[in-house]
Amino acid sequence: MVSTPKTDFLPAVQENDFLPPISRWSTLGGLFLVGAMGVAVTLTCVTKYKITVKAQAIFRPAGELRLVQAPVEGSVIKILVAENQMVQKGDVIATIDDSRLQTKKSQLQNNQQQAQLQLIQINAQIRALDRQIVAETDRSKLAVASAEAELSRSRRQYQDRLLTTVTEVEEAAANLRFAQEELQQAVAQLKSTQANLRSTESALKAAKSRRKRYQSISASGALSQNQLEEAELAVDQQQQTVEAQKAAVEAQKQRIDQQKQAVDARRARLQRVKAALNPSNAEVAIAQQRIAQEQAIAKATLATLNREKEALIQQRIEIQNQQSQDTRELQQVEIELRQTAIKSPEDGTIFQLALRNSGQTVKHGEEIAQIAPSNTSLLVKALVPARDIGKVEINQAAQLRVSACPYPDYGTLNGVVKKIAPDATTLQSNSITASRENRGSAFYQVTIAPESLVLGKGNKQCAIQLGMEGRADIITREETVLQFLLRKARLITDV
Repeated sequence: MVSTPKTDFLPAVQENDFLPPISRWSTLGGLFLVGAMGVAVTLTCVTKYKITVKAQAIFRPAGELRLVQAPVEGSVIKILVAENQMVQKGDVIATIDDSRLQTKKSQLQNNQQQAQLQLIQINAQIRALDRQIVAETDRSKLAVASAEAELSRSRRQYQDRLLTTVTEVEEAAANLRFAQEELQQAVAQLKSTQANLRSTESALKAAKSRRKRYQSISASGALSQNQLEEAELAVDQQQQTVEAQKAAVEAQKQRIDQQKQAVDARRARLQRVKAALNPSNAEVAIAQQRIAQEQAIAKATLATLNREKEALIQQRIEIQNQQSQDTRELQQVEIELRQTAIKSPEDGTIFQLALRNSGQTVKHGEEIAQIAPSNTSLLVKALVPARDIGKVEINQAAQLRVSACPYPDYGTLNGVVKKIAPDATTLQSNSITASRENRGSAFYQVTIAPESLVLGKGNKQCAIQLGMEGRADIITREETVLQFLLRKARLITDV
């Protein structure tokens, strides 16, 4: 028996008929997800996102720093300040070793004392020479006056002899005896003068021998210069005495010759008187010669004394010039001694100190410290990487975080970009703000003016101080979150 199926008896079954029905919660969840996606897309199109450039920052003074330089060269023996320390005008920053200047000062003072002693001795010698000159002048005047009186007497006698007749022979004989006695006295005086000359020459030899010994001793440094100069002065004085004695011997010889001539003349006169009673004028000539002789001796002696005086005056001038030079050098040393104490030029804060330890040698004009004046304001110096400098512009807002004032406790400090450096700089390895990964990189210095110098509110505040470090977030522009996501996904490149 063959059965024939009937299609109208059972309905056809589809694959979807085996799926479970969608529940109400699934429908509501799907609608919620679709709505959330719509709201998220809407928020990404509306919500603004701040694009910032991050940079390392440090607080620096707004004005110029005052440089403190070493006024003299030397070794630092004491450092009295430290970085970030407040100083007042005139406070000593450091002291330089002044032992060399003190030694030089002592030497100059000793030189001045020696020069003063030499001046006293020279002035005494000059006064002694002045007295000798006055005495020699008076002696020469008296000698000339005596010779003139002798001349007058001779002339009077000559006139009297012309008038006498009977007593001329007796007078001539008496005059002859008188002349012979004077000749004998002159001879005796010549012997005495020659003996004095020999004694003076012996004294000169002794003075020269002593000077020679003093020179050898002075060369070894065992004798002062003053004693050597006194020995040399004694030699000069003995030489002058010898010359004076020689001149006296020559003068005495001339006088003897004159006396011999007088004896001969008076003897001849006696003979002439006896013969013809004819008087002679030889005594007049002798008196005139004596006047000339006394004048010549006085002139030579005064010339010698004046030369000695001029030499002493010249020596005094040289010593005074040297004393003036030592005085100027001493004044300069006093100035340099005052400069060994390096002082602050004004009130402020030690921003940077170049001295590291005692014993450090500094040169003249070398920078010792940098002082930030007390009345100057603070600015923020931010180092923006060269790759981000194109985004930074003047008057852009910035938010500052200070390392010494934690962000969770004190928040951020607002600021405005005021200046952008025209050229990039490279951080050195010893730079304060240089991190290990940034050393050697190129940066632009951006100046930011903070709105205030205090972080925080109420009683919890943190005062900004010079030299504090931190981070500056410079707000370059604002964009929506959608633009940020698309830019990150490289779907748009013009924003």
